[in-house]
Amino acid sequence: MSNPCFCIPSKPPQEVKAGGNSGKKYGMLLDMQTQPNAFQTNLCDAPCASPLKCCVSCLFPNCTAAPWREAALNQYGHGIEDYVCCQGYIPGCCCCKFETMGRGSAACMWLEGCCCAGLSMSITRIYVMQAKQLHPDPVDYQIIWFSNCVSMVACICIYASYIFPGLESVADCMYWTAETVERIVIGCMAAQVRIVIGGCFWWGWGWRWRTLRRALYGGGSVYGGVHDSLLPK
Repeated sequence: MSNPCFCIPSKPPQEVKAGGNSGKKYGMLLDMQTQPNAFQTNLCDAPCASPLKCCVSCLFPNCTAAPWREAALNQYGHGIEDYVCCQGYIPGCCCCKFETMGRGSAACMWLEGCCCAGLSMSITRIYVMQAKQLHPDPVDYQIIWFSNCVSMVACICIYASYIFPGLESVADCMYWTAETVERIVIGCMAAQVRIVIGGCFWWGWGWRWRTLRRALYGGGSVYGGVHDSLLPK
């Protein structure tokens, strides 16, 4: 597949200018470019390699982000027990400590996926990259950079429309453009992750029911005081 972002630089930034916790987090992400292994396919070619998963995740990102996270946790960790909000990759803010927030909670995982599908899918991809020591393809930088730029332009247009009402139609157009681009990138990331971890995972109804059941009743063999054997299979 041809790369629509060919005019965007494919090289990552060479240094991190942020300080404190943010600098440490961004530095960790930048260090991934030196990891030894490569993705089997880049984000641009991933939809052709796994079209069904890409389309479903693109159309229903809020419903598929959480199952993809648990699939990765099951594959490279200890399952839902290893979950924390954003897997601890996002620096703490005020009283929010993401490194420990929602630990082992399926409900928090689904809330993250439903409210912040793009961020959640991106975090899952980073988690897989760390587990498999994968470095991003240069095309990946271009696509993610383009998506972030479109989102920023849309944000600027929306705020500008509050001051200049005549820009409302432009703001609406940029909003839906950014939404479309983000959903496409989410689908590409899901396809890329699926190729790495393999299997169907969230595709089976049984798997999805167990995950939702954890979110509703809690973890372990007893869910909110109701033993697992008493719940519908």
